[in-house]
Amino acid sequence: MIIAAVLILMGIASPMVNTFFRKLKTTDTDAGEEAEGHSLPPVSIILAVHDNARELESHLPVMLAQDYPAGYEVIVVVDKGEDDTDDVLTRLCNEHSNLYVTFVPDSSRYMSKRKLAVTLGVKAAKNEWIMMTEASCEPTSDQWLKAMAANCSDHFDMVIGYINYSQESADYLRFERLLTQRYLLSTAQKRTAYRSEPGNLMFRKSLFMQERGYEGNLKYIRGEYDFLVNKIATPGRTAVFCTPEACIIDDEPARKQLRNHHLFYMETRKHLRRSFPFRLLFNADQMAMHLNYLLIIGCGAYAAITHDIFVGGACILSLIITLTLRTLIAHRAILQHGEDIPSWKIIPMEISVLWRNGWRKLRYHLTNKDDFICHKI
Repeated sequence: MIIAAVLILMGIASPMVNTFFRKLKTTDTDAGEEAEGHSLPPVSIILAVHDNARELESHLPVMLAQDYPAGYEVIVVVDKGEDDTDDVLTRLCNEHSNLYVTFVPDSSRYMSKRKLAVTLGVKAAKNEWIMMTEASCEPTSDQWLKAMAANCSDHFDMVIGYINYSQESADYLRFERLLTQRYLLSTAQKRTAYRSEPGNLMFRKSLFMQERGYEGNLKYIRGEYDFLVNKIATPGRTAVFCTPEACIIDDEPARKQLRNHHLFYMETRKHLRRSFPFRLLFNADQMAMHLNYLLIIGCGAYAAITHDIFVGGACILSLIITLTLRTLIAHRAILQHGEDIPSWKIIPMEISVLWRNGWRKLRYHLTNKDDFICHKI
């Protein structure tokens, strides 16, 4: 009876130790400020690009067509490459008066060109509020900038919005990114923002300059969003947006690009503040889920060997409770973010997260750590 009680209690409790179970809501917005265009601040949108002609051709016109009465500018900082980026930007500049282009100096050495590009864009910006996004990203509507800027007030220094891959992307990629952002957005809302997924971040220019931007981490090639959020975030000063109109859609990355994204993050997180409590929360959730499944498997094996029908029945009931609760809780969160991920895939994808992360960690340990920093070639 004790074993059966433990099994059933674990089946009920473990799904609730889950980021999908924790409430996440968009930060309340002053309805008057949102409705009146003149109360919204002018915004500068910054994109750091390198060989992104195709992405700019597809996505930049949508950013330039935002319904934003307060006015905004788009600053593209180009690290010169070999594709047709210059030609695309020249044509778009002729069509849009609020598009500006600048370039990363060829002479820059021993520092991240991505971080240097962001810094140049921030310094060139005419406005206090900066929107930082990517060439591979596209707003879901022309109301994106208005929705994100609705909380650009004296109460906040930073606004983080939801982003995910396009619906054509693999279900696991979208599920994993959703899972990651549930942790990030919840942490930003309830405590102090830890980091941010690339593509949908607003912050104050004055705060960036006051904190001296990326000083102290310029040698690390990537992590431009992570280091920035981790450095300038303060408790209660970050607004969170997960409504559909504030969402950004990102192109599905190539396999190599995705692999590098995870490897660079593993290096970056070693140098972020508040990393331990954030990772502890994720690890505790994963441990509770896997212990629950291991308990069911272990007790099921015991029941099969001893022919204990009572324990075997408790195992089956616990498994049904676990699978049902985890699926329903995750499905509710998936719908909240407007994602279309089949419910029957939720359990296998949840279980695989830990093992995929373990494989990535092994790959990270086998890499040359000089690959993550800027060094003379």
